[in-house]
Amino acid sequence: MAEPYWTPERVDQVVSARARILGPQVWAAATPDPRHLISFAGGLPDIPSLPADELLRAARTVLDRERKEALEYGGTFGPLPLRDAIAERWTRLEGVTVTRDHVIIASGSAHAIGMVCETLLDPGDIVMVESPNFPGSMRTIRSFGAEMVAIPLDADGMRTDVLEEKLAALAAQGRRAKFIYCIPNHQNPAGCTMSLARREHLLDLARKYDTFVLEDDAYGELWFEEPPPPSIFALSNGEHGVKVCSFSKTIATGLRMGWVQGPPALISRIAALRYDMGSSPFLGRVIAEMICNGDLDRHVERLRGIYRRKLERVEAALARYCAPYVSYTRPRGGFFLWLELREGLNSREVQLAANERGVIVGQGPQFFADGKATNHLRLAFSYVAMEEIEEGIQRLGEAMADVAARSGLK
Repeated sequence: MAEPYWTPERVDQVVSARARILGPQVWAAATPDPRHLISFAGGLPDIPSLPADELLRAARTVLDRERKEALEYGGTFGPLPLRDAIAERWTRLEGVTVTRDHVIIASGSAHAIGMVCETLLDPGDIVMVESPNFPGSMRTIRSFGAEMVAIPLDADGMRTDVLEEKLAALAAQGRRAKFIYCIPNHQNPAGCTMSLARREHLLDLARKYDTFVLEDDAYGELWFEEPPPPSIFALSNGEHGVKVCSFSKTIATGLRMGWVQGPPALISRIAALRYDMGSSPFLGRVIAEMICNGDLDRHVERLRGIYRRKLERVEAALARYCAPYVSYTRPRGGFFLWLELREGLNSREVQLAANERGVIVGQGPQFFADGKATNHLRLAFSYVAMEEIEEGIQRLGEAMADVAARSGLK
């Protein structure tokens, strides 16, 4: 019998340089029994709130009204009705002029970030990134051969004073950053929101050092008491800010729909490189209908209340079961709490102890551009059922107490 062609050794020989950068082969793991787990790991929407009725109503409207256009191939820029709906909505929400020419539709924000990187990055280019940060975006940037420079965060977002030092040091070497990547609103994983003063300073630095800001705005609409400051896109009138956005957090992750919002000249170049025949014309029109009939705005308003109540329940449980061991800054929106552990507690040990009790939390160097983890845990409160929150936090508190006792802490 002939030897199989696709052996692991042959795969290692023939994969691209990009695939080697991304790391070794990943095998699918067995799925644990979910009845025994309470997961605070994934930044996923609340399941009972998924807008099935609204999606069904919009789908019927689209199929009745424009079946031919919805069920054919679309163009590389994405469905025109969705581009127009996004442009109208964000012109209304941010008070700056957005047209269809500022928008290209993607299969979620991860795809949108990938399209920007593919268009702009060459091996050896420099990208300034917040640290901690979303691992998927850093993986994408790294996969195009770029060098990432880590910029720390505090409660007001990216430390633009540190960014200024790094940009000045590059300029002194005759180099510059290709762009600055950040998540200004309800940051993943840290939960912080960049202040207006920091946004203005960031924009000033982008102008001074001949670069731009790639802002990932997956969570910006999910604020609790008041909206965040204007986007970099809005503050720069679409010149030095390029936004990537998603419907995954506001409608459903399974739609795989997002967009890039930027200057028309850049959007045109992104489209010229596209090879996937564009995003789904059907789903794009369904989402456009939800925008135009007001269902999306009404749904987002409901979500704000749901996630605010979940956060309040998490905070009450943390005060009850974890107060001796953690501190945090309350997020103004989004899906995440960034817990700082008491000195002497090791975050990896706490994570493992929580896993043993059937509680999953995020931890590790994958959140950091320099690969060096701090003593934090990411707690995603969006997905876990409301009635399971207290039980999950109680188990987490037991894990912290166990690690503290083994570490000799009182």
